[in-house]
Amino acid sequence: MKKIKILNKTFTKPISCLTAYSPSIAKILDGKIDLILVGDSLGSTLYGMKNTQGVTMDMMKNHGNAVNREIKRSLKVLDMPYKAYDNKIDAYRNAKTLLNHCAPDLLKIEISEKKLVVLKHLVDKKINVISHIGVTPQSYKDFNKIRVLGRTNKEKRDLLKLAKQSETLGAKAVLLECITADTAKLITENISIPTIGIGASRYCDGQVLVFDDLINLTTNNKKPKFVKNYFNFNKIASNAVKKYNQEVKLKKYPSAKFTYN
Repeated sequence: MKKIKILNKTFTKPISCLTAYSPSIAKILDGKIDLILVGDSLGSTLYGMKNTQGVTMDMMKNHGNAVNREIKRSLKVLDMPYKAYDNKIDAYRNAKTLLNHCAPDLLKIEISEKKLVVLKHLVDKKINVISHIGVTPQSYKDFNKIRVLGRTNKEKRDLLKLAKQSETLGAKAVLLECITADTAKLITENISIPTIGIGASRYCDGQVLVFDDLINLTTNNKKPKFVKNYFNFNKIASNAVKKYNQEVKLKKYPSAKFTYN
């Protein structure tokens, strides 16, 4: 693997990244994970939204501030929400708001050809940006319509071009979402900044997952192919709730040990 750098941190092994939306999760991840992302995926994960288009600046400010003040060792990444960077003027104003309120190390924006001018403007203003290409969830009202990209030669060329343009304009890394393995490999081998994948194969320089998917916190049975559960929190928590309910019904809880005298 190539020697890669993000800001003042150098990585000789693949970069790990997970999402966090609360201080308690941030404390668990800090120092154990290279990058911690306050993602707009909080829309569906926490608020039950069908997509990320309903996520607001206030949501990102509140969760970003709560999470980032607990992070001491990992790099802090924050998503800019839908419609917050439609043009370079709004993008810079909203970016400054998030930076001042949440103090992330990097902001992440979803990039298309039309958004390259926004990327350039933010970089010119000395803001650290991660360029998110491939499947860009903010573009979808219906996540069921998302499909893997990079299967055609045109898609491969377009994605490689977008990644190269992102690097040229000063992005600190490129996040690749839901693209084929050979396309991810092609991009990773042809740019010098890190690639971080989600559903984009082991050929990326790093990987990101939603923490709630990692521990199987959600009850959604229709998960993307790339999601791997490392711990079944849902099952363990359900058993704990059943035990608590039983002890309350039998008046075993609270016992003397948990009672003030």
